[in-house]
Amino acid sequence: MNKVLYIILSLLLFSLTMISCSPDDTETINEPVRKGGDAVNDVLDPVGEGINDGLDPVGDVVNDGLDPVGDVVNDGVGAITGGTGAITGGTGVAGGSATDTNNQSQCTSVITFQKGIYGKQAKQTNDCGYIVAYNEKLTKLNEVGEIKWETKITLYQKKHSNLGKPSVIQTRDGGYLYSDNDGIAKVDSNGKIEWTNKKYRDFEDAIEHSNGFFYLVSDELVAHNSKAKVYKFNSKGKKIWRKPFGGGCSREKLRSILETSDGELIIVGGKSHGNNKYPCTFEFYDDAWIIKVDADNGGKIWEKTYGGRNFEHFEDIVKNPKGGYYAIGTACNKRNPPWGGDYCATNMSALWMKIDDGGNSLGKKHYTMGPNQTGFSITNTSSGGTAWVGLNKKNVSSTTLYRAVFYKQSGTKVNYSKIVDLGSGNATSIELTKDGGFIIVAGKNVFKTDSDMKIPILETVCYRSNKSLCP
Repeated sequence: MNKVLYIILSLLLFSLTMISCSPDDTETINEPVRKGGDAVNDVLDPVGEGINDGLDPVGDVVNDGLDPVGDVVNDGVGAITGGTGAITGGTGVAGGSATDTNNQSQCTSVITFQKGIYGKQAKQTNDCGYIVAYNEKLTKLNEVGEIKWETKITLYQKKHSNLGKPSVIQTRDGGYLYSDNDGIAKVDSNGKIEWTNKKYRDFEDAIEHSNGFFYLVSDELVAHNSKAKVYKFNSKGKKIWRKPFGGGCSREKLRSILETSDGELIIVGGKSHGNNKYPCTFEFYDDAWIIKVDADNGGKIWEKTYGGRNFEHFEDIVKNPKGGYYAIGTACNKRNPPWGGDYCATNMSALWMKIDDGGNSLGKKHYTMGPNQTGFSITNTSSGGTAWVGLNKKNVSSTTLYRAVFYKQSGTKVNYSKIVDLGSGNATSIELTKDGGFIIVAGKNVFKTDSDMKIPILETVCYRSNKSLCP
């Protein structure tokens, strides 16, 4: 009897051992798990919350592939109604959203929208949304133009400056670098301010270089010996160097900066010159100016100027996908420009120029619809052309009407152009988006178009004293 009992107990112990060692019951770190009945194939830690595990403990992570509010980014559906757009509800969507091998959205859904948001510059972000810079403010939009967050950025300085403008770029860590006439600020991907630097100011544009440093350009306006500046900052906002450029008159302008294909810097603006009597004048006569600068030490590699007796300068530059660049700005369009005493105020045209990698002009053209026009921002088109936006002035009696102007062209041939009276202000920013359309800022309007760039009916804000001249 004891022998039988011993055999039974041995068998029971063997069975328990096999059960406890079953491979289906072991805990494998980094295995795909199912949370809340939804397999997400992410990496979780054994205590239930892994850092960088791809899940969002508060329920909403950009690009996590989950949709806590029922509207998936780039799912082809616009969640919010209101505003004016190409399709009912203020948002138009066409097609599907492609993904890459890492299941990251490529922002290929064609979406259009129009929002009544003040801005100076807008850029597409890596989650298919947009970031908008305005005076002391950043606004993050989702892919259909709805606000995700806003951040107030106060870089107040006692001494006021009218130089510089609000600008923003997305940084490689997913955050943003904001700059304006009072300094620079770095915020994270949710708009939380990480650091500010108010020691330097009057910034016009910024880039994050492939070497990890930030480069910014600024204007200078002084009585004598003016020098525009190029700055290099590290990722924490510490200045590495500041280099001056220019002829030393009263006003020098550096307006836009890019990283070149060989890792250096290309910068455009306006270099001042005098008239036939004085080497420097307060008439602020410029030549259109392009400089190549060494990204490591800030040394000038070469510079080129284009212009004549009167007034020309560049406002923006974009890379030509086939090599070289396109630039936009303004120039006096008189056949025989005056030497001095004339600002050419009623004879300005937008100046468009194609430039090779060495800064040499490959062709230029003046564009105007009316007596006075300036191009402020330029981008490529998906069809190999360029698109730009700017300011158009119209004189009515003693009043000058400031209006927005929009152009889309192939080479020098204009395919589309339009003037819109906003009641105040002009168009200040345009960028090609990944779906082939454009994100544009004009006064109290941030709007997304398709590749045809047809401008919708825009919201107006009129501050003109003569209300009969309001749109």
